[in-house]
Amino acid sequence: MEATVKVKDLLSDLPTPTLLMELSLAESALNKSKISCLDDFLRDTEQLLSRAQVLDGTLFVHTKVTDTSERDKINQESGSGKSVGIGLVDCPPDLIPGGAYLGIGLANHHVGGYYWARGMGMGASLPAHGVEFRGVPYSNNIGELYWKKRGPGTNAAETTEESSNSNDGKRSEWADFLVKDDTVQLVPYNTTSLLLNSPFQRLIGVRRLGRPLGSDPIVERIWKRDGMLRGWVIENS
Repeated sequence: MEATVKVKDLLSDLPTPTLLMELSLAESALNKSKISCLDDFLRDTEQLLSRAQVLDGTLFVHTKVTDTSERDKINQESGSGKSVGIGLVDCPPDLIPGGAYLGIGLANHHVGGYYWARGMGMGASLPAHGVEFRGVPYSNNIGELYWKKRGPGTNAAETTEESSNSNDGKRSEWADFLVKDDTVQLVPYNTTSLLLNSPFQRLIGVRRLGRPLGSDPIVERIWKRDGMLRGWVIENS
């Protein structure tokens, strides 16, 4: 389905799951590392092996919630906030070697009547504290969002067993309001492994900078896998 994506598509138009790069973040990261050309960097497998980590926080997997029935049943029986599981998503775990967490995301969202705004700049890749992504034992074709740790922590910048949330909870409490067909973005833990070993065959470059406030990011560039070399070459002119 990722092959159907076109330049000038909006984030809300994209199929799921899709591998995304936020271009303004990536360009800024490369500039700080004195790397001049994003296209050349992505094409060079040796560079990716040694320096792909400079792109940490710029890559996202766009995925869709497919089922929240287990969480909803627990909420009905025991009250809200009691379910470890949040919902299933249409992203198989093998698409994200090294795992991922739920990010604040690239766009404004309305979730079950609950609203949250995107994080600007690197805020998009900040963790929704305590919410992780994992596989499920009964299927290789889907994944699950779940609470690794729920409740306030001592450090709002961490997602660990000891610390999972900001004091008011707004960095992640919206995850409890996710419903079927909502889209979210997962942030990979291992950028190198994702770029070199993921089965994704397309990398979609989207941009938020310069867009009207509140509008969807727009597709500006598309790369495809460079055969056995595992790097990425520009697909669109």
